[in-house]
Amino acid sequence: MTAIIVAAFVYFWINGPLQERPPVFEFEEFVTGYTEPVRAGEEYIPPKFGVVGDKEKNPYHHVMTAKRDQRPTHGIIGDARTNPGLAPEVAERVFANAKLHAQNPDGVKLKTALDMYYAEERNTNGRVEQLYFENTGLNKRIKGYAGPIDIGMVVGADGRIRSVKHVFSMETTSYLNDIADDGFYEHFQGIPLDDKTYEVDIVSGASLTTEGIARSVSDLVSIARESPLEIYIDTNPAGFETVPVLPSTWVLEAALIVVLFIIAFSRLNRRSPQWSLAFGIVTIAYLGFFQNNSFTYATFTQPFLGISWSYILGVYAAIVLLSAIWDSNTYCRYICPYGNVQRLLLRIIPWHGKLKVSNRVLDLIRWAITITLIAGIVSGLPDWSSFELFPDLFGLEIFESKWFWLSLAAVLVSAYYPMLWCRMLCPTGAVLDGIAILARSNPAKQHAGRSGQDAAEQPAGA
Repeated sequence: MTAIIVAAFVYFWINGPLQERPPVFEFEEFVTGYTEPVRAGEEYIPPKFGVVGDKEKNPYHHVMTAKRDQRPTHGIIGDARTNPGLAPEVAERVFANAKLHAQNPDGVKLKTALDMYYAEERNTNGRVEQLYFENTGLNKRIKGYAGPIDIGMVVGADGRIRSVKHVFSMETTSYLNDIADDGFYEHFQGIPLDDKTYEVDIVSGASLTTEGIARSVSDLVSIARESPLEIYIDTNPAGFETVPVLPSTWVLEAALIVVLFIIAFSRLNRRSPQWSLAFGIVTIAYLGFFQNNSFTYATFTQPFLGISWSYILGVYAAIVLLSAIWDSNTYCRYICPYGNVQRLLLRIIPWHGKLKVSNRVLDLIRWAITITLIAGIVSGLPDWSSFELFPDLFGLEIFESKWFWLSLAAVLVSAYYPMLWCRMLCPTGAVLDGIAILARSNPAKQHAGRSGQDAAEQPAGA
């Protein structure tokens, strides 16, 4: 199993994620008798001199005298059926958002390109001031943490990006707020749309979201390059790309994650309840509130859905998988901040209930949820990857996100019914427990040490 995982990591490191961008249009060719080339008669070469009226003969004269058939003009017809970017609701949203970003809202006019809507803004003198684009309906290939990210982009008449804004996504609210507070969108201001590559720093703790936004900018410019960008700007945006790069601190962040796993492997926290409590508080503080960096079941599917892992996520994923193989799912039992919050509350709250169903039934429910979610994501429902309450709790978006209260409720219920989320609802734990079971020669023995059941029997986390 270790060899398989190493081979998979090497493959994706060399080749990247397994997905290509689907074509915007589907073409069908119809060939009729009127369009087939036909050579008629014998070749006749007129002499250089002679009477024009007698000598002017053309072998192709009167060839196209067939009965005229009224047919539609040849061309490409784009609409919402062939391209979601041309749906009526997209037009309304593009126009409304363009007015919000406009300096002269009265000068904004909605336009239609080959496969997208855009807005043109003219100043009081009638000259084009800026253009507004959105990737709504066109961004199925680029995904963030929880699916595609709709962005809006303003381009000035000088061919430079003036602003990039988040429009809509299923990303966690705390991630989006962290990105805005970090000044990530300001990194795009002033970038010229030419044939060069420009780097933008990833925001720690929201790496997949910032990567998705950066790649969405590149993709949006690629879609709008020939129509309509080249009509308005002098530079050639062919080859333009914004590349997300990790800040220099990623090595330190990855090293700290590795240190946490080394401590868990050393079994120090398994011998002393006091050490276990301190270790749990550290993971909650660092991985939870500081990094808000979760490893979820959706991480496994991302390379197959066109999402590239950053180096820090690759290190994180590798050590989580290897710990599941060699140490019976260390992540769920000792590292996961969401699980450690539940264990901490088990120490504080004196009231505990007992479910009337067995652990086996809870495990079957968890696996049913996991299989359903993964099948939905792979079959084209990326929004299902957001079935994970980890980031909502530690984001502390008390007034902005309803998911915070749902996440808090799940933790409190799991404090009364010990580790209920881990035992019955967590798809990440199901996947990692499954790997741990497969890695053991005696599944019956391994069953007793799985994350949910083990956590319920040892509420202190020892």
